Amino acid sequence: MVIRLKKNKEKAVLNFHPWIFSGAIASEEKGLPSGSIVRVESSSGVFLAWGHYDPKSQIRIRLFSFDELKNGSDEAYWIKKWNAIYQSKRSLLPKETTGFRLFHSEGDGVPGVVVDCYHETAVMQLKTPGAIGLSESLVSFLSQKGFKTILERREKSDDKVGGESIFHKGTETEPEFKEHGIKFIADITKGQKTGFFLDQRDNRALVSRYAKDRMVLNTFAYSGAFSVYALLAGAKFVHSLDISKQAIELCEKNLELNGINLKQQSEKHKSLVLDSFDYLKTMDSNFYDLIILDPPAFTKSISTVNQASRGYKDINMRAMSKIKTGGLIFTFSCSQHISFDLFKKIVFGAAKDAKKRVRILHHLTQSPDHAYSVFHPEGEYLKGLVIQVDGDI
Repeated sequence: MVIRLKKNKEKAVLNFHPWIFSGAIASEEKGLPSGSIVRVESSSGVFLAWGHYDPKSQIRIRLFSFDELKNGSDEAYWIKKWNAIYQSKRSLLPKETTGFRLFHSEGDGVPGVVVDCYHETAVMQLKTPGAIGLSESLVSFLSQKGFKTILERREKSDDKVGGESIFHKGTETEPEFKEHGIKFIADITKGQKTGFFLDQRDNRALVSRYAKDRMVLNTFAYSGAFSVYALLAGAKFVHSLDISKQAIELCEKNLELNGINLKQQSEKHKSLVLDSFDYLKTMDSNFYDLIILDPPAFTKSISTVNQASRGYKDINMRAMSKIKTGGLIFTFSCSQHISFDLFKKIVFGAAKDAKKRVRILHHLTQSPDHAYSVFHPEGEYLKGLVIQVDGDI
């Protein structure tokens, strides 16, 4: 099928951007099946790219090939591409690491396809009709790579109360894996996303560099991974805080897995099932000297960016106001619609209102297996800063 663009609408495609919005299309054939492979041409009929078509999305076509001879119609094309990505990802992993993102959607040139690996378990999220059409071939590929459990996580839709977990192979629900030699469990059927946030791997390692002898607060703790790194690095004490009891239970499993006996070492760690916003508001001042702010995405659309910005500002301002002088804050936003520039402006506003002298020590982003394409800057979703709060202005 051929889809032509409107006149002067081919610039983004010529710059290898992988999205074509509905407004750029001159005309569409009625009844074209969702997930179909389409040939994209300029208004004058010049070939531009191949992509998957989705009539229900504003992003009407997601491009996967800019080579006229590689149209993705045969399985061999995808197997070759997936093998190349697999080899590349393996080469990027730190030692003693068996948890990683194998396929990162547009970042790897496979739009809509996300696969996270936890040792011998692979968890798929297929986010577009085109990606769903590749499911059978993808399961076969992952099986050939030695994954003993292959699970597909389907996010909830308007007509479902919750998402689905579909096992294509095996039945493992809490696979164990390693990250820099540290052991973790991923809750792949009930946990968030694919069960664990692998994108914070390098940032957790950086926490290890600073955690020794510090009093640490890990807000929005979820799996407790930051807490595990901090304690193994010699933190004096760690509070793991999350509103979800299920998340705290996963956190405690990961602590025990790494030899941190919660009964015998109660003076080193405490779990708190509380709202992070409320706790930051009421906690004692000058108690913590390292605070981790890693909240869920506060916005998933451009229309709620202002509201989300207020949320990010609030938690940063409260942390700055309460932390010990000289203390460190690891602060993050995983909201795609919050740019790095905007995030720094939010932190600036928080410091101004808190009347604190704040210095930026590090700029942080997602781990290398979550790399984004230079042609698709929207893929830079995780932004982070390590800041030092030096005292009152």
